[in-house]
This record gives sequence, structure tokens and C-alpha cells, in this order.
Amino acid sequence: MKKVWKIVIAIFAVLLLLVGISGLMIYRIAYPDVITSGEGEKLVICVGDSITYGQGVMRSRDTDGYPALLASLMGDDWRVANYGLPNRTLQSTGNMPYTAEKYYEESLTQDADVVILMLGSNDSKPDFWDAERYEEEYIAFIRQYQNMESQPMVYIMVPPAIFLETPDSGDCSDEIVREALAPILARISEETGAGLIDLYALTQEHPEWYADGLHPTKEGNQAIAQKICSAITDK
Repeated sequence: MKKVWKIVIAIFAVLLLLVGISGLMIYRIAYPDVITSGEGEKLVICVGDSITYGQGVMRSRDTDGYPALLASLMGDDWRVANYGLPNRTLQSTGNMPYTAEKYYEESLTQDADVVILMLGSNDSKPDFWDAERYEEEYIAFIRQYQNMESQPMVYIMVPPAIFLETPDSGDCSDEIVREALAPILARISEETGAGLIDLYALTQEHPEWYADGLHPTKEGNQAIAQKICSAITDK
């Protein structure tokens, strides 16, 4: 009988360990460390959701995420910090608003020369989408970065196209990104003076650039990084 109990306790201990490891992995994905690529004096900070985070290249996001690839394109004078957080929304009414995170507060304290903002893919979920709220809150969001002590140039990005095969109300919507979100971002750019980078136009003919219909592969991230680099440096 004692032997049986020892086996049960051992199994229970292993299960607890596995649960703990799984929980830690989930936490590390939800609340990752900031990855900074490059060693230059000038700083770009990339604020966004799982696309910025690098979910499509999870195992190599420190080198194959678009912020890391951007750093290699920008040259020795620059470094790029990845403030991407999976599943976050711009809207405060979303399930995980970016403005509720410590990343948001931390990013605003950086001595940034350039700020890249891309939040909207998760806001496009039909269950979350509110065009008026999105526009109002995005303008306020941009103003926070424009008013940073370093006075950075701020760019906003129209999110990439979405190629989910059977989306439902809980999924990001390509139609909302294309028909509603993109025109709103164009208006916001004009009102705030923030630069506009259209990643939808860049990606809409390239489903092969995606790992899962939503998150870019290294190839997709390379194209995104080149687009951003061109906007910032006119190269």
C-alpha cells in the first residue's frame, strides 16, 4: 500500500511540475522581456500586438521578428526595442488593452527617436470593434508618444492583411481592417501628423508570408521591416 501511495505522490509531483512549467511559459509569452536589437545611439521603439512580438517566428523572434530585422536594416547608428505584447488591443474595452500594461508606461519613458505603433488587428474582432472609440482612443494614444520628452517621430501602421480560412466573431477580421480600420488610420495620420505606413497594401497579395493566416513568417517580417526602414530613412 505504501508503494502505491509513493507512486501516486510521485505522479502528482510530476503533474504539478508540468503545470508550473506550462504556466511559466504562458506567462512569459503574455509578459515577455523587451528585446533590443542593435547597439546604436538612436532608438526606435516598436509598440504593438503579437505581430510586433513575433508570434509567427516564436522560436527565433529575437532575430526574425520584424523589429530585429529592422535593426539590421537601419545600420550601426540605430537600435530597435520590441514592445510587442500578444493579444493586446488599442481600445480600452478590449479583453487585454495595451494601455493597461507596464510595457505601455515603460515605453513612454524611453529616449526614443522614432516610435512605431501597430495596434488594430485584435480590435478588428467583431466582438470588440467600435470605430468611433477606436479612432478617439488611438488619437489620444499617439499624443502620449508625441509628447514624450525626446519628441520622437511617430508612425502608425495599417495592420497586415488577414488570411484566416474560416473566421468567426472571435477572430480578427480582414474586412474590418480593410474597409474600416485603414481609412480611420489615414484620417488619424492627417489629424495628428503621425506618419502612415500601409502594411495591408504590402501584404494583401502574399498569403505565403504567413505562418497561420495572421502572423508573418521571417519572409513576411523581412518585407515589413524593409517597408518601415524605407519610411524612416527614405532608403
